[in-house]
Amino acid sequence: MNTEFLPAIVEDALEENRSLLPAIQRGRASVGRMLAFCHNFRIAGIGKLFLTDDPEPLRWHLHQSGAAFAHFLGGPGQEPPPSSKLHPFLDAIAAGDFSSAEKMARHARRAWARGFEYEEDFLFVEFLMQHCLLGAAPEACRNLLLRYEETLQGAEDTRLPVCRALQDSDSRAFDEALSLYLEDRSLLFELVSSRQTQPPALLLTERYFSIVGLALLRLAERKHLETAPDYLHVPSTARAMTGAQPFRSDSWAHISG
Repeated sequence: MNTEFLPAIVEDALEENRSLLPAIQRGRASVGRMLAFCHNFRIAGIGKLFLTDDPEPLRWHLHQSGAAFAHFLGGPGQEPPPSSKLHPFLDAIAAGDFSSAEKMARHARRAWARGFEYEEDFLFVEFLMQHCLLGAAPEACRNLLLRYEETLQGAEDTRLPVCRALQDSDSRAFDEALSLYLEDRSLLFELVSSRQTQPPALLLTERYFSIVGLALLRLAERKHLETAPDYLHVPSTARAMTGAQPFRSDSWAHISG
């Protein structure tokens, strides 16, 4: 992968966040701007991982993303976005920041936002929230997965077997399902890249690193499932939890290079 443009991509992402920060601190940022703010942290974290092979900046920036959106959702009168758009929730899990992830899960929509997201995308996030963070009863989680299967109407969604493996605490099934999901995701990015419809920042970062994959591995580890050290676009380096900086709920307000 060509890393020539990554330093500029990282700096641009953080510089945009510096410009967005005052409105966020005053409580005047829209949902869209908050999601952009969090996405910039994600881009910066992945970029720094590729540039340094150090997992700490990735962990920290993903934590900042999750903490920022958890703060936003906790504000008075904030309407949560469609659950499938709640990418900071997965950022927080990928960072190991389960406090921010749980806060977002508790403030998230509990219903599918028809017309704004696919139902299966809602059900994927809702299952992770209910099963892994909110302590929902096993029967309720099984019903979510049954609805997920019904919604697909015979189509394939490689996330569903991952959810089933987490539900069953099945290490082997999880390993196989996650590998298939990551392969499918890679093929999709290849198609998107060939069409040249996505910004370079995304194609040089998220194309080669899966935050969802890392988050799913964190959840598997939390359930004490056995996993392989490396997966496609989730290298073992990224999974190291250094904990050099303790998590802070206001970390997002302190943007350094």
